[in-house]
Amino acid sequence: MRGLTFIEILITVFILGIIVIGLVSILSNSIDLFLLKSEEREVISNLNTAMDRLTRDIRQGRRVLSLSSTSFSIELSTGVTHTYSLITGADGKSYLGVDGQILAGPISSITFTGMKDDFTYTTAPSDIRIIAFTITMTDGRNMASTVALRAEMPRVTGEVVITEIMYYPPSKDKNSNNVVTSDSQFVVIYNNSNTPVDLRGWSINGNQFTTLVSGTWTLYPGKSAVIGSSGSNLIDTYYFPLPYYASYIKTSSGGLGLNGSPLSSNSDTVVLRNNFNRVVDQISYSSTWGGYPKSTSGRYRDFYSLVRKSLNAPSQDPNNWGDSQNLNFVINQGNVDYVAYCLLPKLVITEVMYLPCPYVILGWSNSNQNEREYIEIHNPTYSSIDLTIDKNNFYSVYTNSNPIYSSTKWILNPGEYAVVSSSAANIKSYYGLSESIIYMKTNSQSLASPTYTNLPDTSFTITLLQRNQSFNPPNGTKSYTIDYFYYSPSLGGFPYTSTYLDRYYSIEIKNLGLLGLFRREDNYVRNVASSISLCYTVFIQWENNNQGKRYEVYCSPGSKNSISP
Repeated sequence: MRGLTFIEILITVFILGIIVIGLVSILSNSIDLFLLKSEEREVISNLNTAMDRLTRDIRQGRRVLSLSSTSFSIELSTGVTHTYSLITGADGKSYLGVDGQILAGPISSITFTGMKDDFTYTTAPSDIRIIAFTITMTDGRNMASTVALRAEMPRVTGEVVITEIMYYPPSKDKNSNNVVTSDSQFVVIYNNSNTPVDLRGWSINGNQFTTLVSGTWTLYPGKSAVIGSSGSNLIDTYYFPLPYYASYIKTSSGGLGLNGSPLSSNSDTVVLRNNFNRVVDQISYSSTWGGYPKSTSGRYRDFYSLVRKSLNAPSQDPNNWGDSQNLNFVINQGNVDYVAYCLLPKLVITEVMYLPCPYVILGWSNSNQNEREYIEIHNPTYSSIDLTIDKNNFYSVYTNSNPIYSSTKWILNPGEYAVVSSSAANIKSYYGLSESIIYMKTNSQSLASPTYTNLPDTSFTITLLQRNQSFNPPNGTKSYTIDYFYYSPSLGGFPYTSTYLDRYYSIEIKNLGLLGLFRREDNYVRNVASSISLCYTVFIQWENNNQGKRYEVYCSPGSKNSISP
């Protein structure tokens, strides 16, 4: 046998070299692929771990604080908050992070979407109860999930709701006496259902309702209850609503906060529970929501309760709360005015006749509309109100230049009504009212501003003002708006006309038992309507081409509104 030639050896070595190179390449690729798969598996494993944490936090979430397409913040049932977002690492790549720290990645993107309980999409954090999120990996693959918040979060379901919280009250009461501020704190609840509720055994922050001061334990639909601490005396502290507007109940503790402490003046939680210890409503307020004094030193010291804007919006929505605009009292001590806005005004405009019938009850026409217009004011509090005018004090309608200057009676006792007209009118005769009616007149020819000869037939706002010499700043007179009444034809008070019959109406307030912002936003719209009480009827023979025409006037001047419960 002969040996391999040199050429054959070279060919053999070349072939073996190619085989070795191929094997090395395959081995190298296999190692790279193994390392790549290991890195990918680590990324996927980390993402799965991160998704498990994200899912767990959402399930334990009490409420969503904020949400955008690439981040969202959530408050857990423990009170802890976390923010998940897309963040950029030191290598310039994108990662899923929590509270600013890298949690997993790198990834291409992440998208968060909020939904309500009914799976409709929403961007309002207060409405979000479901979070859907999608993580897109760098190779284009997606990891997605949809998770619902399961922690207890009271919702407005047509039951009893919190409508007002006085957590930072003034240090003075309506009579200029010093008070313990923890005794002046209160919480107002409102029955937003169609069913009476027995409040015995209920509690605020674990402080059980124990003492009925006024009103009834039964909270009827459309009525409120004011809850104070065991040491409170709210009837003497504020101009307090009468029993048929609100009950007054004290708790077992010296404060309305947790463990009987006072409510915090910065932020706190108010939890309302029924006699089965079930959470009925809850609010975790902050001083940024409203209810915080505008000033606690200087000439004018203004204090406000925190009030609900809408019964239909969530309790935990910061946009659903704000400062009360109901002027409850102003007192002067030395060179300081203490002003409290809360509960309800000490005087309320309850009825307006802005487009009256051209024929009075006497059967003759009156072409001057301002002579038949009136407003009705009411004292809904426990205290008597003195409207006497002198050089230092007066009450006025719309402007300071239109004070109430004459009256059949100046002291308006608790629960009493008074009819107020311009100086040109004679409402008692025109409407056939009883001699016992309290009738007041302003010194102007109109109840509106000097710009108007009569109340506009379209939309308008009537204000009731109080001015006192003690309120005068150095640069002029200071007046306070006690109450206002906004009307428009769409809300009520606009006449019905036909060939043989015309009906004219006043516009009335329905319910003073809804405390807080009881005449603001959607609450206002549902709380006014045309009167349903027939005051008088006249038949005018020469109208309608001498065929005659009937005029009916519906109003209740000087007495309880016909549409009130």
